[in-house]
Amino acid sequence: MTAPVYGRSIIDAQLALATVRRARSTDLVELRRRLDTALAAARAFRAPDLTDEANARRRADMERTAREQAAADLDQIERATTTAGAQIRAYAQHTAAPAPRGAAEQLLAETRQARAWERARSLLDAGRTTADVISGADLDTLHALRAELPTYLAAQRTKPQGMAAADFTEADPAPLLRTLDRALVDRLPKDQGAALRLRLDLDEAEPGLRETLAGLRRQVDGTADGSDALRSAVAARLADQDAARQAA
Repeated sequence: MTAPVYGRSIIDAQLALATVRRARSTDLVELRRRLDTALAAARAFRAPDLTDEANARRRADMERTAREQAAADLDQIERATTTAGAQIRAYAQHTAAPAPRGAAEQLLAETRQARAWERARSLLDAGRTTADVISGADLDTLHALRAELPTYLAAQRTKPQGMAAADFTEADPAPLLRTLDRALVDRLPKDQGAALRLRLDLDEAEPGLRETLAGLRRQVDGTADGSDALRSAVAARLADQDAARQAA
């Protein structure tokens, strides 16, 4: 297995994102069309010079061949999108991360962020919303918020006692971290911000793609029922809407 190459240019990362988007908009659509056409041909096949039994075997062979080819094509698309996603994340992690610092510079940065967190926490304790604090945050404060805010907010939620605790779930920090990352995009140096934006775009594109892949996989292996295509389309659309809402 080849290790992700994260030292490439932003153009390579953009091309990887285009691979993910094209899979959903074009590649999977064309694959579904080819499968439908091949299955229809298999079911309609009838050679007048063959017996009914021989025709049935031929139809079964044609359907099996169509599904095997579609499965191979689907595997290839899934591998390509998985590889593209890994390249984007590796590139973003490498590029958007703060540059390595010497010991003195690292200590200074940690001190700045600790002070920034103290200021931000005092605002939160005074009743300011997280949105207000994030909107007015500088780069040091955003880094501090990303490190400390999920734990701070989790501590504000009191776990109920007794039977009520059975339905208690910890808050998912992912939406908050995405909000902070979107704020970081505008405050990081240009190259770092662009790399982070690519990763956020990937996060928005992947949920609908996963639903579309899963739905087509069921069609390919023959486990889908008559309403599965509609359910898959609705699931993908809902995944798109949820991702867009979180990215707003």
